[in-house]
Amino acid sequence: MILSASWWWLLALGALLPWAGPWRGRDAVQNVLRSLLFVVLAAALSQPYLRRDDAPAERMLILDLSASVDLPARDSAIDHAVRFAEAGSRDHTHLVLVGTDAGSETGSLTGAFGTITRLASDGPEGATPLSAAFARANELIPRTGRGAVTFASDGLATRPDDARAIASLRARGVPVHVVALPVGATAPTPVALNWSGELRVGATARLAATVVAHGGAAPGQVQLRSGGKLLASAPYTGAEREVVALSFEPAEAGFIEAELVVVAAADGGGDATTGGRRASGAASERPLPAVLAVREPYRLLYFGHLQQNGAARLSKVLGPGFAVTEVDPADETDLDAALKASDLVILDDRPAETFPAEAERRVMNAVTHEGLGLVMCGGRGAFGSGGWHDRAIAAILPIDFVQKEEQRDPSTTLVIVIDTSGSMGYVRVQLAKEVARLAMRRLLPHDKVGIVEFYGSKRWAAPIQPASNAIELQRALNRMNAGGGTVIMPALEEAFYGLQNVDTRYKHVLVLTDAGVESGDYESLMRQMVKEGINVSTVLTGGGYHSEFLVNIANWGKGRFYDVPDRFNLPEIILKQPSTAKLPAYRQGMHRVRSRGGAGWWGDVQTRAIPQLAGYVESKARPGSEVLLETVEHSHPILTTWRYGLGRVTTLGTEPVGEGTRPWRDWSEYGRVLARVMERTAADTRDPFRFEVEYDGGEARLHAIRQCPRTGMAADAVPIARVRGADMPAGDGAADESALTFTARSPDHFIACRPVPAPGSVLRIDACASTSPQRSQPVVVASPVVAEQCVDPARGIDMAALAAATGGRVLSLDGDWSTANAAASGQRLLPLASWLFAAALILFIFELTWRRRPQAQARLRRNTDDDPTEDRLL
Repeated sequence: MILSASWWWLLALGALLPWAGPWRGRDAVQNVLRSLLFVVLAAALSQPYLRRDDAPAERMLILDLSASVDLPARDSAIDHAVRFAEAGSRDHTHLVLVGTDAGSETGSLTGAFGTITRLASDGPEGATPLSAAFARANELIPRTGRGAVTFASDGLATRPDDARAIASLRARGVPVHVVALPVGATAPTPVALNWSGELRVGATARLAATVVAHGGAAPGQVQLRSGGKLLASAPYTGAEREVVALSFEPAEAGFIEAELVVVAAADGGGDATTGGRRASGAASERPLPAVLAVREPYRLLYFGHLQQNGAARLSKVLGPGFAVTEVDPADETDLDAALKASDLVILDDRPAETFPAEAERRVMNAVTHEGLGLVMCGGRGAFGSGGWHDRAIAAILPIDFVQKEEQRDPSTTLVIVIDTSGSMGYVRVQLAKEVARLAMRRLLPHDKVGIVEFYGSKRWAAPIQPASNAIELQRALNRMNAGGGTVIMPALEEAFYGLQNVDTRYKHVLVLTDAGVESGDYESLMRQMVKEGINVSTVLTGGGYHSEFLVNIANWGKGRFYDVPDRFNLPEIILKQPSTAKLPAYRQGMHRVRSRGGAGWWGDVQTRAIPQLAGYVESKARPGSEVLLETVEHSHPILTTWRYGLGRVTTLGTEPVGEGTRPWRDWSEYGRVLARVMERTAADTRDPFRFEVEYDGGEARLHAIRQCPRTGMAADAVPIARVRGADMPAGDGAADESALTFTARSPDHFIACRPVPAPGSVLRIDACASTSPQRSQPVVVASPVVAEQCVDPARGIDMAALAAATGGRVLSLDGDWSTANAAASGQRLLPLASWLFAAALILFIFELTWRRRPQAQARLRRNTDDDPTEDRLL
């Protein structure tokens, strides 16, 4: 016993009412009848079923007699179907005919089965509606009964949506026994044309054409044609099932009406054995129509400066797959419109000072919040050298700028003129030597030093030589002793003449004396030395009263005056001022380059034999970035990319059409490599919605799935779709018959429904978002039903897998089909509710009759007279 609504048994508590309380009756028989009435009603409302194991099994035969089945096999299948019906009870044996109308070839089946269902070949499921056949078999087997299905077919369904009906049989435990019917011989027939990703103008469209030839065929060619024009072709080897790769570049955006045909080779060799259905010849008998949805080329917004005609030259290299435009970044109105319409922005060797900060902010916002792609290219005016190191956009780039500083210490020639006259004495001359040693210590090996001694006459104590000869110079100083007169003019002239023959950035004369010198025309000599680029500084050693003379010498000589009274006040002689300078980050010369990106980035673009670069900007990859190209010698990144916000940012360390890529101009792959870089960087989430098509029964559903967060421009975006050249009836009362109405299933998921197009027809839909109507996406909704002999065997029903999944058996065509008809499980449930309701009605009538009998009425009158409060329910 099974109860479907057991909680109704609570009503049985009403059986106690006639025996207690104010409703208690005086007649015991009447009380029993009323209690039984409550119990029977509760039992009926609980919907009880009686489990029985004697239910007869229903025998179902689905017979596929479609045109794709081999003719002899069809005749044999009909004979086996008759024997199948004779082996069981006629009332419980049913037939579902698929792929044929009433005709003489099925006349022998009439009367052999309890029911015969013929599925029309012109229905919405196509000529072989196997899904409808399984659904019909599911209906004919009672929900509480047992049954088995025998399925005789070639498995080629013209509409592949049988999974739901098969799953229902499997859930009920109904086994499906299969008989595989052979497929008849056919000419090479294209059955499918598939592609992955989007088809775009100028980009190589890669398609896969599936060709089927049952029974084999001669080699030939698979051709994709449109309006009499050959779009693509590839050889066909003649295999029974072959996937042929085709490729072409769409020239226009929109919908391309095309057809796929198989053309036999000229030397095909005559007729093939095809069972009388075809003859090998020129083109396939059944071309496959197809509608290709092609999007517009990528829209590239170009900002250049140093490269002349950079936009035009870049457009030529990239080809028709990119529409390159330029706007003035200072014009905010034009810039906003261009950013909304673009997929990619490129900054090509443009200094920061030429790009407004507001334009930079708008570009960064579009990259971060709207998914815009950004490519920044190197050059002499780019990256750090172009002043971008202190701009905000540097934070979103996948590289760090490298600007090395060089400490520049210019070369100097120092001539030390030391007074060793008698007035210098021992202390002063030693003090002069200490000052000279300090001055020489400040020099570097690339500097030069000479020492002139004067003591009444002059001589070179050490001729001009590299400052690295420290030992020789120290010996020259050590040999000096005080003695003689103070004659300084000849010594200065000797230093002047000696400096004429040296070539250094600075030339300096350092005079160390006590200033007790003879008079002379020192001013003229000093000015002449200054004119020749020689500076003269003076040092007064030991203190004295002749400092004014040395001060004048230093002033005339554009040098400095130093007073050294003792060894505790030794000065720091300044001979030159070292400076720092930033080295240019641009590296000229020929540099070898290697690729590091995987196949996922480059696709089929060949990057193994990359020519050398003629120049690039040195940089350093940031953690988390992906280096795709780098130099061989120093592993400096050339092409680096990463995700930033919703967009992708890529840096190219050289000018794409400038001097750095000059060796790449003759490289046959350069255009494809550069186009691939731009394509991968271009916005893949730029459109607020992604549109997908789904088929559910007789309905086509267009899904609009939000792929951008609901922020910024996309916050209020809703999907819009319009049928172009609609061939389906519009809804009643629609304001725009071609517009599709979307229903929100969630804030990020919208669905628009449309009846499935008739076989051979296509819906061409332009879809977009309300916030960006200029970025339309073409969508094709084709009928999922194909011609009878254009079914791809790969998408047909796997007969052995079907039997294994449902617990059935695989039967041979020539065997006895009736041996596998016993159902694996199942019982009969007898509903008892109707009987119980009838019993309740009978009890109610009997109770009413018992209460209205004459004896009961007389006793009721007596009781009422004796006791007015007697329960009148009695």
